[in-house]
Amino acid sequence: MSSRPPTIYDVAQLAGVSISTISRVLNSPSRVRKDTRQRVILAMDELHFIPKAEAVARARKHLYRIGVLTPFLTEASFVQRIRGISDFLGPSEFELIIYTVKSPEQLNEYLDLFLIPGRLDGLIVLSILLNPTDRQRLVKTGLPTVFVEAGSEGFSAVVIDNERGGWLAADYLLTKGYLNGAFLGERSSLAFTLAATEQRLEGFRRRYLEAGIELNPQWIRIIELSTPRDYGWIDQWLRDFVDQSTGSRGLFLASDLLGAMVLQQARRLGLSVPGDLGVLGFDNLDMAEYLGLSTIDQELEASGRLAAELVQKKIRGTQEPVHRVFLNLSVIDRGSV
Repeated sequence: MSSRPPTIYDVAQLAGVSISTISRVLNSPSRVRKDTRQRVILAMDELHFIPKAEAVARARKHLYRIGVLTPFLTEASFVQRIRGISDFLGPSEFELIIYTVKSPEQLNEYLDLFLIPGRLDGLIVLSILLNPTDRQRLVKTGLPTVFVEAGSEGFSAVVIDNERGGWLAADYLLTKGYLNGAFLGERSSLAFTLAATEQRLEGFRRRYLEAGIELNPQWIRIIELSTPRDYGWIDQWLRDFVDQSTGSRGLFLASDLLGAMVLQQARRLGLSVPGDLGVLGFDNLDMAEYLGLSTIDQELEASGRLAAELVQKKIRGTQEPVHRVFLNLSVIDRGSV
């Protein structure tokens, strides 16, 4: 048996495809049928084939390649998490590669890419839920993987208890005397992402019920913000909440971005915050401090740093197979409640 390393020709022969198909799997996997793509990947795995470009790059740079799988790249909370990852993984030893997922099909294509030997040394998954089949595929790769926000069975994770965050928000508003609570959140259009908004609402609602208060369904909204009309709807909803409700009014937003929007519209309507309305966000984005927005701090950058540390230890073999870290959530009061 030859001791030479396997070549792309060996992979093509074993998979029963052409050389050009192998090239497309390596460079443009979306152009290859899923069954063909997976047959090629199985052949690569069986032959222990490492694409030449990957091997050359590794030898030249001496870098570990860390992939970050994220459903959103430009949203501020994900930017801060990725910043935490980048700050921990210094550029002299680690190369960060961002994979933005916009559809279930693209998620499957990326998972196929990760099955190619030598493609990555580690993976961090942000707020994405994998089905049992995809989890098992990822387990079989042996790729050091850490999940953030959503835990996944069999993997290490940095976990955020979103329901606990909603409970804390309601508890703080009640402590401040806001007996009339409202909730506004944004629904994700991506089915494979964590339902963080719904979890925060569940905790928020539960704490008010514990205080003997059932929230008015009229003031509970989860919406999709996609057109200017959506923003106008928030303006009217906020006006109605102040005009039609009585007593002290506390509004919990499922994100600081929504909180910033509500602060702006409250000013436009001539409402005092606090006074006419208490406003509490979620995330503790950089902007929240500048806006004076009270919020639930979920330690975004710390979650990124912790995930990076866990994946680094896994690569070096100094971390137990499954390790979970639960982040602390706390209220930051900046005067808007």
